[in-house]
Amino acid sequence: MEPPRQELFNMIQGYKTTQALYVAAKLGVADHLVHGLMRAEDLAKEVGANSKALFRLMRHLAALGIFTQDKSTKFGLTPLGELLRTDNPESMRYSAIFSGEENYKAAGNLLHSVRTGETAFNHLYGKGHFDWMAENTDASSTFNKAMAQTLRRRGNPVESYDYSGRHLVVDIGGGRGDLIGSVLVSNPTMEGILFDLPQGSSEAQSHLKTKGVQDRCRIETGSFFDSVPAGGDVYVVSRILHDWSDDKATAILANIRKAIKEDGTLLIRDSVLSDNDVQGSTLDLTMLIMTGGQERTESEWRSLLQSAGFALTRVYKKEGQLDLVEAKPDKQPPHRR
Repeated sequence: MEPPRQELFNMIQGYKTTQALYVAAKLGVADHLVHGLMRAEDLAKEVGANSKALFRLMRHLAALGIFTQDKSTKFGLTPLGELLRTDNPESMRYSAIFSGEENYKAAGNLLHSVRTGETAFNHLYGKGHFDWMAENTDASSTFNKAMAQTLRRRGNPVESYDYSGRHLVVDIGGGRGDLIGSVLVSNPTMEGILFDLPQGSSEAQSHLKTKGVQDRCRIETGSFFDSVPAGGDVYVVSRILHDWSDDKATAILANIRKAIKEDGTLLIRDSVLSDNDVQGSTLDLTMLIMTGGQERTESEWRSLLQSAGFALTRVYKKEGQLDLVEAKPDKQPPHRR
C-alpha cells in the first residue's frame, strides 16, 4: 500500500495519463502493433509522429502496462493496449479520444463551474455541447462512437431486459442505433423506432443495416423537447436525462408520457447515485462541466418521474457504470416539483 502522499500525488498526475492515452488512441498506435513488435522509429513513420517524442510516449505507456517494451526497444500490445485497437469488439479507442479532446478542455475549466455554477463547456466554447457538435461533424462522430463503446462495458441491462409481450420499442436519442440494434437482434419479433436529431442519427442507417435489423427499425428525426414518436409500448432513454437540468429533463419525460401507451414501460439507463459511488460521482462532474446536467439519487429520480406523470417501479443496480430505472405511466395527476 502506498503512503498517502504518493497516493495523492498519483491522483494529481492523472491528467498526464489521460492525455498519453488520448494521443496513442488518436494516432491509432494499437492498430499498427496488431501484427507484431515495432520500434518507435518505424511506428512513427506509420502514424505520422516524431520518432523521439513517440518513443518517450510509448516508454511511459509501457511503464503503465498499456504496451510492452523489450530489450531491443521494440513495443507491443498488452491486454490493456488491445482495448485501444479499433477492431477490438471491446474497444475503448473512441472513449479515450473523446476524453482527451473537448471533454478534457472543459475539465480544465472545472474551477469556473464550481465558482459560478455555470457549465464549463458553454463558457469555453460559447454554446452548448450538442449545439457545438451539430457544427462539428467529426466531433459528433467521435462522440457517437464513444457512447457506443460504453454500451459494451460489463453488460447492458437494457439489452438483457425482458421484453415479453412487447411489440414496439422507441429509442429516444438513440444515436447511430447501437442500443436499439442489439435489442432488436435479441428480440426478433419486435419492431423499433430510433429517434434523434439529424446529426445524432446520421450514421444510423448503415449501422442498423450491419446489425441486420434495418427492415424492423425506422429512423425518425426531431427534438425530444418538441415531441417524440407515439405508440410505443417500451420507451428507452439511455444516457440522455443526465445531460439536462431537472426542468429540461421533465420536459423530455412529459413528451414521452404523452406518447407512451397507458400500459407501456419507460426504461432509463443512467446512474442512480449512492454514497461513495466513485463512478457515479465522476460522471456527475462530467455533467457539471459538459452539459449542465446531473446524476441523480433514487429519490431524485422518483420525484423527477412523478413530475412528468410516471411512477418509478424498479431500479436494477449497475453491472457497469450505469443503472436501469423502470417506470410506468402514473394514473395520478403529475406531481409538480
